[in-house]
Amino acid sequence: MSIAKIKDEIEIAYLYEKRDDKKEPVVFLNGSIFNYKQWIPAYLPAFQSLTNNSRSYVLYDYQGIGKSSPKIDPYTLQALANELLGLLNALKLERVHLFGVSKGTMVSQVFTGLYPDRVLTIGGYGIANLLDPKIEYVRDLFVARLASVMTLKDLFSERITSTNFKQLVRTVYTPAIFNKPYSQLTFREKFIHWIIERKVYPMLEGTPIRSLELLFRYYAEELGNEIDYFQKCVNAIGEKPVLLLNGTGDQITPVELARDLKNRLKNASLIEFDNYEHIRPSLNKKEARSIMKEYTNFLYQHTHQNKVS
Repeated sequence: MSIAKIKDEIEIAYLYEKRDDKKEPVVFLNGSIFNYKQWIPAYLPAFQSLTNNSRSYVLYDYQGIGKSSPKIDPYTLQALANELLGLLNALKLERVHLFGVSKGTMVSQVFTGLYPDRVLTIGGYGIANLLDPKIEYVRDLFVARLASVMTLKDLFSERITSTNFKQLVRTVYTPAIFNKPYSQLTFREKFIHWIIERKVYPMLEGTPIRSLELLFRYYAEELGNEIDYFQKCVNAIGEKPVLLLNGTGDQITPVELARDLKNRLKNASLIEFDNYEHIRPSLNKKEARSIMKEYTNFLYQHTHQNKVS
């Protein structure tokens, strides 16, 4: 990865793969606390295959994630958007397409509302939408995660490594995935858990454990204060083409959030995937390809329109 200095004290780790210079790149926006490797197992191979590896793209780690600078200031929607702005300016990218998952869909919506001239289209899976009342259910999930991560305060000075990874996952994520502690998993569930751990570790490696506490606290305690700001950003998206993708089995960003957002946007379409969950497409090549097939069709359509207009 390369490093872009977007402020005196902030460095952002990124990977910029250039292909056809005549087509604006796609910037992939990670979910939650995942680093850029979230895209490597499933989404990115599908994207490359479906575009014949002809599209430029950018992957990056948010501040406080992976190889980017540690997070010091509090999280805000504007800070997340301005971080992306700093990266685009550093790479001299004037206009891009945005595709996010989970938290990345929220960042893309806010960024587009603030800087519409820098965005051609928005796409995303696992839609974050602060305006639907069901967001309170999502907030409660992160209240529970915050409580879990606070039991690991002794690890806050560390980054995620192979040494502390299992303790972290089994304390914070296992109850969220299996609805019970690791000690109560069946033999079959523990085997599934082992597979998930192997696939997820690269996506979390290097992130300061303190970042989990900061982000989960933001989701649980502060994000609700930004609803009015989010509303203004969504309104400012205007006629920008938007593709919303969501699984009907998603427990983290329920499909109702995407349905509500579609009705609030002027030029949005929604595609639902039966029984797809929130994280699984990041690991499952078949599901990721189904999602990327819809997105690349959307991308081709609007790239073609932009080219001939």
